[in-house]
Amino acid sequence: MSKKVELEYELKTRSGSAVWALISTPIGLKKWLADDVTINEDVATFVWGDPLREHDIHTAKIVEMVKSDHVRFHWEASEDEAYWEIKMFHSEIAGNYHLYITDFAEDDDVEGLEQMWNQNIERLHVITGM
Repeated sequence: MSKKVELEYELKTRSGSAVWALISTPIGLKKWLADDVTINEDVATFVWGDPLREHDIHTAKIVEMVKSDHVRFHWEASEDEAYWEIKMFHSEIAGNYHLYITDFAEDDDVEGLEQMWNQNIERLHVITGM
């Protein structure tokens, strides 16, 4: 049975348009989430590794995209209803934007999933300065 995992990360930016571009466009997602990303209509293709050598390719259907709010994906290879979502929101207190990640994992995979998201966000911080 999949367990819902919810994570929150603060970004060092006050630019909503910059955050939206990072979570909703191939160029933005490629900066921090995968080595290559393409979007064709409502299907996103994610590539990790060198396309000419060892690599993983996974496709996800874009289930819902609400501009300047969130993007929800469903892995096409997945048979269950689990999804993963990246939501942005503005903190009135700090003035910065935050990312709220929702994902699902089996009980014994929760820690690995959290580590994966932490590494992706660290990559986002290093590459963008956010």
